[in-house]
Amino acid sequence: MKKLLLIFMLSLAIQSQSQTNINIGSTTVEVETIYTGLDIPWEIIYGPDGYIWTTERKGIISRIDPVAQTKTVILNIVSSVYQNSESGMLGMALHPNFAANPEVFVAYTYGTFSNLKEKLVKYTYNGTSLVNPVVILDNIIGNTTHNGSRLLILPDNTLLFSTGDAQNQLFPQDITELNGKLLRINLDGTIPADNPIAGNPVYSFGHRNVQGLLLHPNGKIYMSEHGASTDDEFQIAESGRNFGWPNVEGFCNTSNEQSFCTANNVKEPLLAWTPTIAPSDLVYYENAAFPEFNNKVLMTVLKDKKLIAMQLDATGNSVLSQTHYLTNLYGRLRDICVGAQKEIYLATNGASWSNTNPNTHSIIVLRPPNDLGIDDQFKAAISVYPNPIGNEFTINFTDNVLGNQFCLTDLTGRTIFSSLITEKVVRFNSTELKNGIYVLQVTMKNGTELTKKLIK
Repeated sequence: MKKLLLIFMLSLAIQSQSQTNINIGSTTVEVETIYTGLDIPWEIIYGPDGYIWTTERKGIISRIDPVAQTKTVILNIVSSVYQNSESGMLGMALHPNFAANPEVFVAYTYGTFSNLKEKLVKYTYNGTSLVNPVVILDNIIGNTTHNGSRLLILPDNTLLFSTGDAQNQLFPQDITELNGKLLRINLDGTIPADNPIAGNPVYSFGHRNVQGLLLHPNGKIYMSEHGASTDDEFQIAESGRNFGWPNVEGFCNTSNEQSFCTANNVKEPLLAWTPTIAPSDLVYYENAAFPEFNNKVLMTVLKDKKLIAMQLDATGNSVLSQTHYLTNLYGRLRDICVGAQKEIYLATNGASWSNTNPNTHSIIVLRPPNDLGIDDQFKAAISVYPNPIGNEFTINFTDNVLGNQFCLTDLTGRTIFSSLITEKVVRFNSTELKNGIYVLQVTMKNGTELTKKLIK
């Protein structure tokens, strides 16, 4: 018993040491490292199961439990992935209807230094591992740098896939090549009938190396792109448009660039940074209790080691302001995602692009105040996976409902299960639940009752 108590006290001490408070503007934010020891986490996604899904560039995909702070590897293809410099396992996306279609799309480089290629592969998650790989797009020329590889699934179930120029400046202006592009394909790899060029996956071209993609609530798609020695860019993607590289860097502001832009319908960026900052991924953030970030686009930055919050105008066609935060606090920031309680997760990539200290990178979380309503309170208190449920399903509770009452009933009001919440994770395995609708109810400490329908 004394040994268990000592272990518990030690775990509390370690947890308290990993947490700290910082001020972002006038908002106090709790910061905690939820996992460390990763080897360049390139993509992080807050999954429907409440876990952080992450790729590591060496060839690993994992689910990280942000509460237990544990990592479970669900795919290890290190032997198949070619990692060197900026190549390796890169972008990832989960199917929007993951409960019904547990599909995971991932891009990675493979081959040899002298014959490096990139491909997009679809896996199926079986509850423990990623299985049944299906190649969606292949034979894209790769390089140790400039592979792009950010993925974004749109509401029409088409997928956008950014490719870098692979250090060949002839590719971006050649629409017969896949490099230096934003590609748009269906989730089975076929080409959408309404693409700008019939039978061609190219959605936009003239790109150097897009590493951030965001579908904003205003319906526009925003991108961040790496420049060379000047003009990193923040842009709006647009079907069929030329973004100028390598003939144009940033805005059309030299005589040669102006001539090329006029002749080739080049779309200029909203912002450009010189000297370069190395922008990475983008999210849109809403939280009235966090005014510094509320209704803004957040962009992670690598070289300048910061987070930038950008305020757009009402049309979404211009940037009213940009404010820089977290400068040099957590090293290079590669990726970002937002959790159910409006917490912000950041993937850190160390101090140098060369990965001189592998297996030392982390995922940190910023926990600000939130403005959750009743519906959001339920999301903050509980997540159910999968939903629709099967014979087996898991209910994950957060700290703010421990000790409260919960019950599961059918639509007649018959209680299937009822208990105090004494553990953060409750796993059900029952063959007695018939197909139908069930109601999960949680009574909060203030008496508020939260309900959620589960379908089997």
